[in-house]
Amino acid sequence: MLWFAVAKHIPAPFTELIAQGYPMRTLINIQIRLMAIAVFSVLVTGLSSLYMLDSVQRAEDAASRDQQQLLIAALALEEAHTQFKIQVQEWKNLLLRGNDPVAYQKYFASFNHQTDEVQRRLADARFAFDGEPLKQFEELANNHKKLVEIYLKALSAEKPNNLENIEALDNSLRGIDRPLDAVFPALTKHLSQAVKNKLREDNQLHAATHRQHFWWIVICVGISAVLIVVSFWIGIKKQANRHLTP
Repeated sequence: MLWFAVAKHIPAPFTELIAQGYPMRTLINIQIRLMAIAVFSVLVTGLSSLYMLDSVQRAEDAASRDQQQLLIAALALEEAHTQFKIQVQEWKNLLLRGNDPVAYQKYFASFNHQTDEVQRRLADARFAFDGEPLKQFEELANNHKKLVEIYLKALSAEKPNNLENIEALDNSLRGIDRPLDAVFPALTKHLSQAVKNKLREDNQLHAATHRQHFWWIVICVGISAVLIVVSFWIGIKKQANRHLTP
């Protein structure tokens, strides 16, 4: 009765073999072996897929952080440029209204504050540069400090307390900020291109990783199928040899 109950659940290929004279016990052993191989293959495929998915996710997270850092650097550089323009305007305010001692102290403090703001924003963006762009960036930061020293030196030599002094200061320093002002857009463009390149490289890497994941699953499934077929073939061949042996 037990063999009859089991036989009802045996797949068609096995029932055909039973009809050909193969013992049911042997065929059931083969079926159990195939099920074990199938379960093992599913476990290996599943675990390896989970590992690869985790690796892909970690790589994508790292790439996302790198992209965010580049964007932060680009924003910091743009903000440094904005703060530099404000500093130049504060210098003009200092010249125009510096004859009033109270106004002089106000705009002089604001001018110095902008110096710190520009340098702080530049420091926030520095990590995103390397090679030749880094040299240009460091020159920008150093030239800004030198420009501030020129402004302060001129201001200590001649106070803007009368129209003649104001005109003399303005004429001596007019346009001195323009070369430095022109460097900011070039470096900002470099960072923008770096962000685009990073996005393109990460997208290509992600596509390649997903393809590897797909083919890994295909290979695992293929190996599982081969193991099942080989195990089935070996089991049947052994039983056939026993039937042929006198």
